[in-house]
Amino acid sequence: MQSGLRERLAHLLRRAGLSAHPSEVERLLPLGLEGAVDYLLDYENREDPIDDAEILAFLQGESPRLQPPMVANWWLYRMLVTRRPLQERMAFFWHNHFATSASKVGDGRLLLMQIQMFQRLALADFKTLVLEVSKDPAMLVWLDGVRNVKGKPNENFARELMELFTMGIGNYTERDIQEAARAFTGWSYSRVTGSFVFNRNQHDDGEKEVLGKRDNFRGEDIVAMVVEHPATAKHMARKFYTHFINDVDRPDERAIEELARAFTESGYSVRVLMRRLLLSYAFWSPANYRRRIKSPAEFVVGTLRQLGVGERLREASLNRGAGQRLIANYLRLASQWTRRIGQSLLYPPDVAGWEWGTAWISSTTMLERMQFAEFLLPERGLFGFRNLIELIGSGITTTEQLVERLEQILDIKLEPSTRAKLKGYLEANGGVAVAGNRRREVLQGALQIVLASSEFQMM
Repeated sequence: MQSGLRERLAHLLRRAGLSAHPSEVERLLPLGLEGAVDYLLDYENREDPIDDAEILAFLQGESPRLQPPMVANWWLYRMLVTRRPLQERMAFFWHNHFATSASKVGDGRLLLMQIQMFQRLALADFKTLVLEVSKDPAMLVWLDGVRNVKGKPNENFARELMELFTMGIGNYTERDIQEAARAFTGWSYSRVTGSFVFNRNQHDDGEKEVLGKRDNFRGEDIVAMVVEHPATAKHMARKFYTHFINDVDRPDERAIEELARAFTESGYSVRVLMRRLLLSYAFWSPANYRRRIKSPAEFVVGTLRQLGVGERLREASLNRGAGQRLIANYLRLASQWTRRIGQSLLYPPDVAGWEWGTAWISSTTMLERMQFAEFLLPERGLFGFRNLIELIGSGITTTEQLVERLEQILDIKLEPSTRAKLKGYLEANGGVAVAGNRRREVLQGALQIVLASSEFQMM
């Protein structure tokens, strides 16, 4: 009974969190499935021990400006140590949905403000979120809102608002985009404070016709119209389905319709949509277990959290040299490996975000995923090896038990062929004694077999 619940909760934390250390799964066992879902959703009522100002000051050091890579490392730190995994998971989802890249924005301060907005409004009603994104300084730079003025409307934001952020292709015309762009004229931000500014003298307050309606629309009116358009709920339900349920197989259209209906009836509450999704038959269907391919950030952060690195970093003191070196090393290497496997936070390739699913997997990226084991169990310096030895623990008397323990730690059910390969490798290199003898290089090889397996790429 408990083993079945434990497996379901691990599935929940892979999808609605960022994977988990075995102790995190254990803490949710008394709550049951529905209780665990509500626990994850109710993160605002739990203390957040992360001091953003402290970690940002540490990462910025003596640099006169906050650079985008510093912000990316701050976010990786939050992902690793958070006790509110759904909050960071949702911010990660919104970062891809409203994809904004440092390649053009450049100002780390603006990117920090955007990610913090996604964290703050992670489960808010969608209309509020879209409106805040429309006024967000990083977005105003990214999609040229700062150049959208009366008499010379820039259509970039209006186009992506309709095509990517809300309704989807086929539900608007070029004329709708042109007229909507006029409604957003005069929207800018202060280079000093980083706050939104409405320049009235640059705003086109004339009559506009959008989606069959005619009025002196402003940007706020356009946001309300596109969010409430019937196509938006289904477009968003599909994106939530592929991100949280299955991005490999053909989507279940009935499940998407049910999610869209719940979203609409709730007044576009993301919290209601997520709760309905996480308690849906589709989410818990065995057919959808391990049917989401891990993105590079999910692969790196999730594996580190499973090995307890996040808990150790949470305990490390930023007031001591040893703690500073530990945090700096892990963040630098986590950022490096995420990039090597194919994803740099804050640098989506274009406004459509990253291409997900099987696009993450190639011969090159699979080799990098396998070699990630070298980082997890280095010869010296970081504590991944010590963590793994502690998690394996005592009482292991057979190689079969050692394989089972590794499966439990890494939250994976190995296929018979992978299992046989791993078992054969361990037996050829000392068997169960490798843990007791602390054979780092053998355990590193064992991790490489797991990390290179097709089943470990799935979540």
